[in-house]
Amino acid sequence: MTPTKKNLIIATVVFLLVIVFLSVFTVNEGESAFILRLGQIVKESNAAQPAIQEPGLHFKIPVIDHVRYFDMRMQELATPVSHPLTVVTKEQTYLQIEYFAKWRINNLARFYTSTGGSTRWAETLLEQRINDIVRAEYGRRTSIQAISTDRANMMKAIREQANNIGKDQGISVMDVRIQQITLPKDVMDSVFKRMATERKQFAEAKRAGGMEKSEEIKALADQEVTVIKAKALMQGAGIRAKGDQEAAEIYAKAYAGDPAFYAFYRSLEAYENSFKDKNDILVLKPEGRFFDYFHGGQSSAGKK
Repeated sequence: MTPTKKNLIIATVVFLLVIVFLSVFTVNEGESAFILRLGQIVKESNAAQPAIQEPGLHFKIPVIDHVRYFDMRMQELATPVSHPLTVVTKEQTYLQIEYFAKWRINNLARFYTSTGGSTRWAETLLEQRINDIVRAEYGRRTSIQAISTDRANMMKAIREQANNIGKDQGISVMDVRIQQITLPKDVMDSVFKRMATERKQFAEAKRAGGMEKSEEIKALADQEVTVIKAKALMQGAGIRAKGDQEAAEIYAKAYAGDPAFYAFYRSLEAYENSFKDKNDILVLKPEGRFFDYFHGGQSSAGKK
């Protein structure tokens, strides 16, 4: 093989390798791409939709075709810490807001035609629109409503509107969150007082409910105690009556069996009860029946 022919073969191989190298491109995971052929998006065969290149190995025509890559992962847009968004509430109070938004591309062709494929330009447009939405929602509410009482409804409205405005850009806004709200001192004091009042009212309502429940329980317990005492008194009265009846019967039987002894026993009990305390004084006639047994005689009750 002559040197000239050998050089020609080497040149041909190198040229083919260059052509192959220029014809192959790779789309990484999390990306999508399409081919621009002479500045126009290459579309699917017999279709108006662009040919979206998914992750993997693909081929193009060298020199004529140009590949545009797009990050399809979740993106984050946040207000700069040094330049927070200034909003005006319903009562003309100025607040400084810091927020972030989560978004992603959901229509690649529309995203390219509306923004030129520039992520920075897409975020600039999206930030302007979200700023307008946030200002409008804060302007419909007072500071107290925007910060506490109606915050959930406000954030829901911001997310819904932000998602709608992103559709014409080929993007989907997944979430919008307020990171920080800077309040003037007088507004902050008012908010704290309002929150303290609400918590105090909530605590008082709970305390009142507990007291009411306690009174109900006490009233029920008192009612049950009264019923139990009444039943116990009734049962005790019945038992005492029965005992008195039995005692009377026993006394009657004892008196009937030996009236003289019974009279003597009752007199002794009377003496004992009468002279139990040394300070007791009795003024009685010695001839009275009370002293019958002191004289050694029988009580008239025991005389036959």
